[in-house]
Amino acid sequence: MVDKTTTKVSNATATSSEPAMGKEPIVLDGDAMERFVRVFEASARRWELVVYPALLAFAILAAYGFFLIYSLSRDIHVLALGMDPEMGQHLTDISSSVAYLSENVRTMTRRVDKMSNTLVDMSDKMDSLDTLDPMLVHMRGMDASIHNMTITGDQMRNEMTYMGRSIGRPLSKMNSFMPW
Repeated sequence: MVDKTTTKVSNATATSSEPAMGKEPIVLDGDAMERFVRVFEASARRWELVVYPALLAFAILAAYGFFLIYSLSRDIHVLALGMDPEMGQHLTDISSSVAYLSENVRTMTRRVDKMSNTLVDMSDKMDSLDTLDPMLVHMRGMDASIHNMTITGDQMRNEMTYMGRSIGRPLSKMNSFMPW
């Protein structure tokens, strides 16, 4: 049941059925070779199912990577064109302005410190003022006088309102008789 296949190494010039150049024929089982070929073809098909889509995915990713690098280089080019050619001079001006500003802040700090010292001196002197108590007495008297003036002004307003009401009624009757 086992088929035996004989394979001969042939030479282009050899016409006989005998092995050329002293080599012996190789004998392989026919079924084993056939199974090997079928298994190899099935395996190759499985690899084709994996390799071709992977190759396509790699090509797509490579194209996308190229697009990203191209976009990045284009954006950097636009950014470089938008840069100020005299930026170095401007940065130098800014650094000198910052130095001037820091000196002004130091001066301001010294002046505020002097002001705080002056305020401390003023508060010490306010405690020692003897004339403040008589001034407070006079201010209390002024406050009482202003309060009395306010009460008197309010009484005058009430009197004027009462007088307006008492004169207003008879005058309104007389106005009805007048021709104008």
